[in-house]
Amino acid sequence: MTTQFTREQLTQTRALRTVRRPGVALELGTATFDIFTITDGPILCFSLIGHATELVAGTAIPRLQFTPTGGGAQSGLCVAAADIDTDAINTLYTWTGLLAGLLTPSVGIGHLDLTVAQAGFASPITLTSGVIALTDATAAAVTGGLIDWYITYLPLIDAGLIVAA
Repeated sequence: MTTQFTREQLTQTRALRTVRRPGVALELGTATFDIFTITDGPILCFSLIGHATELVAGTAIPRLQFTPTGGGAQSGLCVAAADIDTDAINTLYTWTGLLAGLLTPSVGIGHLDLTVAQAGFASPITLTSGVIALTDATAAAVTGGLIDWYITYLPLIDAGLIVAA
């Protein structure tokens, strides 16, 4: 039997935490940029949001990846993303938390509609110790842009921690 918990029930004994990773450069090409490191996990991730703080120039289709600590291959957290070519400053990027979900830019600049897909995941995802990274699905030559990343999580054990990479 599966037990379902509400967000309120999950957070009664532990506090939700949010970590900011400032200014991830979008000069991706074939590079991988580590965004967050999870230590002494597992954790429950409730949301992962990006905020463009510098105009994006060039074609890029970023993808979130996860590599577990202690072995295991890098795997996609989302299938791909919308093309973020020329996204304006204050564009926000959200993800539904589903492996088949897209990393999606906001329609409005500087704000999001508070749907489940944009305010957080319908259900939190569990991640073990490892690294969350950003790659470019096209390996294109992006010439600029900065994105701040925010992750909101709940540690499943007292030592569970996420830090900016």
